[in-house]
Formats: sequence, C-alpha cells, structure tokens
Amino acid sequence: MKKKLTWSQMTLLFSLYTTQFLGLGFFMEAFIGILRQNGVSLENLGFIYMIGLFWVFRFLWAPFIDKIYFKKMGHYRAWIIIFQSLMVLSILTISILHIDEHLTAIIFLVILFAFFAASQNIALDAFAFKITFKRERSIINAIKTAGGLIGMVLGGGVGLILYSKIGWHFTMFIMAIVTTISLIQIFFYSESTMKHQHFVEKIDFKQFFTFWKTKEMKLWFILLFLYPATISSAFGLTTPLLVDLGWGLDKIGFAVHIVGYGIGFLASFGASYVINKFGKKNILIIAAFGQFIGILMMLLLFKNHNNDFLVMFVIGVIFMFYTPSQVLMTTLMMDLSSNKTPASQFAIQHSIYMFSGILFSSLSVSMSGILGYEKIILICALIGLLSIYLSTKIEYIIKKGNYERD
Repeated sequence: MKKKLTWSQMTLLFSLYTTQFLGLGFFMEAFIGILRQNGVSLENLGFIYMIGLFWVFRFLWAPFIDKIYFKKMGHYRAWIIIFQSLMVLSILTISILHIDEHLTAIIFLVILFAFFAASQNIALDAFAFKITFKRERSIINAIKTAGGLIGMVLGGGVGLILYSKIGWHFTMFIMAIVTTISLIQIFFYSESTMKHQHFVEKIDFKQFFTFWKTKEMKLWFILLFLYPATISSAFGLTTPLLVDLGWGLDKIGFAVHIVGYGIGFLASFGASYVINKFGKKNILIIAAFGQFIGILMMLLLFKNHNNDFLVMFVIGVIFMFYTPSQVLMTTLMMDLSSNKTPASQFAIQHSIYMFSGILFSSLSVSMSGILGYEKIILICALIGLLSIYLSTKIEYIIKKGNYERD
C-alpha cells in the first residue's frame, strides 16, 4: 500500500534527477566549450548533441526494464542502482584520462554515460510513478523539472568554472563523487512501500502502437508533439539571437543560466500548487498562452537589445511558463500510463515530447538563417495558438483514455 510522499523520498528523487542531468549538462554544454578550446572543429562538435537522442529512443528498451524484476533488490530500485553505478563508473574512468591524449576514448565513454543516464531515467520515472498517489504526481514532476534545471546549471555552468580553476581530472572526479551521493541514497532506501503488484509476463512492443489506437489518444499524440514546439524554439533562438544583436557570451550566460534557470527553478515548485488549485486544464491553457506571449516578446529585442532589463525580463517570461508546462505535461503522461508497464508507456509519451523539443529548437535556428528571426518567431507563435486550442481538449482526452490509472 502506498503511503503519503515523505521528505526523504522527495530528497531522494531530487538528488537522483539532479545527478542524472549533472553529467548531461556538463557533456552537452561545458564539454562543447572545452573541446572547442582544444581545437576541435565545429563540424565534429555537432554530433555531441546527438547524445540527447538516447532520451528520444529510450522507449525501445523500456519494456525490458518493466519486464526484468530483481526480487531481493526490488524492481525499479534495482535498475536505478545498476545504471547509477554505471554512471559513476564511466565518469570515474573519464576522470583518469587525458583530454588531449584520449579524446576518442573519452567521447566513447560520454556516449555510454548518456545511455546509462537515459536508462536510469526510465527506471526513475517508473519508480516515482509507483511510490506516489495520483494526486501527488504534480509534486513528483515539479521535483523532476527542478532537479533537471539544477543539474544542467551545475553541470554546464559550475562544471565549466571548476574546469577553468582545477582542471579536467579533478572536475570529473568531483562530478563522480556528487553522482555517488545519489547512489548511496537509493542503496539505503527501503522498498517496503513498493511491492511488485503487476508482474509482466512478456515484453510487449505492440503497446507502442496500441497505446495510440483510440481517437482520443491520437489527439494526445498531436498535443504532445506540438505543445513543446513554441517554447523549444524560443530556447533555441535565444542565444544565437542575442549573439547577433551584439551581446557577449558572459552576459548571455548570466541572463540564461542565472536569471532564466533561476526563475524556472522557482516556477517549477509553484507549478504543483497552481495545478492543484486551478486544475490541469486551466493551467495547461494558461501555460500555452504564456509560451505564445513569451516568443512574441522576443520581437521587442530587435529594437531594444541594449536594454538589459528588458532582455532578462523576456527570458524570465519564457522560463516562467516553460517549467509549469513541463511539470503538467509529464504529470499528464503519468496519468495516462498503466500501472502494469509505467516505464514503457511513460517513455513512449515523453520520447515524442522530447523529440519535438529537439526538432523545433534545431529547425528554428537553421530556418532563421533562411527566413530571418522575425518570420520564424511568428510561425512558432502560430503553432502556439494551435497548442492553446488543443489544450482545451485535455479533459476529453483524459476522460476517454482507456488506460488503467490509480
């Protein structure tokens, strides 16, 4: 029988989600700068971002995590321990290598780390699903979003600062130690409240197709794909736009990583409260509208880019509406996942959501070089209007969805 979510459980989840994105933030942000500083060409740097595709395609091996159950260690807890251990081991191995002598080996280990982190994410999302009541899922996903933001800031920002001060080896060693803290926490966590109530007899890949068979779930698929388009485009456009408007990298880093991420972190915890108070439908519509307004506000920067306050205000608005939408969308994904195979069904939904984010952030930048920033911003805003309309149908989707829920 599930119990009310405790502070120790919330601390554990926050720690695991943070360390999951700690390494990802370092390798996708700080590592790029380090490699460029060491003379790696831009053409060869681009593929580093491809490690994010493990999150897109992780649904392919999620059924194995649902199926394979370790009786003594627990189900999803065991998988978290396994993958968290492999994450620590890969970072420790990287820490003893020299970046100028063993770059190929380091990149290979970075790819392995990304796979381990994505797999840990599968198990961790299912773990969070199992230990909480439905009414607490917005809290869980607020923790997930906040942990992800903090992990990206620590890995991408603080990690780069540490590297400049103490070098490659000690920076990677510190990251390994921090990641180990989460491993120790989950190792000593008791799974007495997580009895394996649903045994998966066989690995079912058909569910990835049958999940979308009803008209309501097809509508949900469209919403999953379109909802992150506007805000992801805003994220993708922010840095190159500010660079082209004459902003220095130090000012951009402060505006995005300190102001933006800070507001996003605070908004992620406020999201749980407003979702429970005003309802999922209302907040989904408001967040979609906020994203629409946020990307349109970027048009103000072309004539007022020297106004630091205005620029940071626009970035703050974008982050302020991003995190509540992230919390709410992942909560809805949990609501529409079955108790029997939560890892698989959550992963397939979240993979579509992440793929859309990667696709639109990439397309918005590349197409801006052809059509210009202003036209791309207007196109993405129009997509945002469609998301607002589809958000009004969310109660219909949830009510008609024929999937087992708490």
